[in-house]
Amino acid sequence: MSGRRARNQAVNVDAGNGIAAAGRPARSARGEQARARLKEAAARVLERVGYRQMRVADVTREAGVASGLFYHYFPDLKTLTIEVLQDFMQRFEAIDEIERGVAKGDWYARMHAHNRAVVESFVRNPGIMRCMVQLGDEEPEFGELWRASYHRRLELLARAMPRLFPQAGLCAAQAHLVTTMLAGMGEHLLSEYYIVRAPALREIELGEEEMTEWISVMFYRALFLENPPPERLKHAALVEHLRRGAEVPGKKPKQTTPDREDALS
Repeated sequence: MSGRRARNQAVNVDAGNGIAAAGRPARSARGEQARARLKEAAARVLERVGYRQMRVADVTREAGVASGLFYHYFPDLKTLTIEVLQDFMQRFEAIDEIERGVAKGDWYARMHAHNRAVVESFVRNPGIMRCMVQLGDEEPEFGELWRASYHRRLELLARAMPRLFPQAGLCAAQAHLVTTMLAGMGEHLLSEYYIVRAPALREIELGEEEMTEWISVMFYRALFLENPPPERLKHAALVEHLRRGAEVPGKKPKQTTPDREDALS
């Protein structure tokens, strides 16, 4: 066999990732199904027990395949986990899908649509979201992927801010800084509410739509210094009264006693 022919046979395209793999034949349809089954099983195990407790045997048992089959498709659990979480992250970056039917100039609706996608993930897959945080801290490789995905999502608003607020004269770095500050409010709340399950927060049971609306309203207020149109609010209407000097409907203003210093002046 000639050297050129040998080299051509030694380099094949990995059908699952589109990556050239030395000595590995392109996967068959059955092989792709087995690989997908392992990934789906890993996602369920990660949701239940997390990355630190997951074992190869857990994944193969969940998938209903022989233990030895695992290493035919993945070199180790870390590789499998990162791939599963990457697939999950792609949901947050599917802008066309997330904003389907939303007018580009309707910033409250756009914020609501993106927040709904994130809230839905925390509600339905808190274990996976916990894994993202854990793996991001423990594995630099995944941490870089997670942060890059997060900042790509923020760029949607950061790029628009100089146009939204031309008088502010924001540079790109300042726009990204402000956007990251605002986004951090919702991310921290979701982590505390759905992953940590902080007792002080869990005293109030919020559904997906309620949580989405509250986060969207507070983000909108912080950015535009005004409330969204009241007709858009179904769960957070009381936000209208979250301002200094606001009166509660149906109640008389409280009579306040002047400060001692004011009374003596």
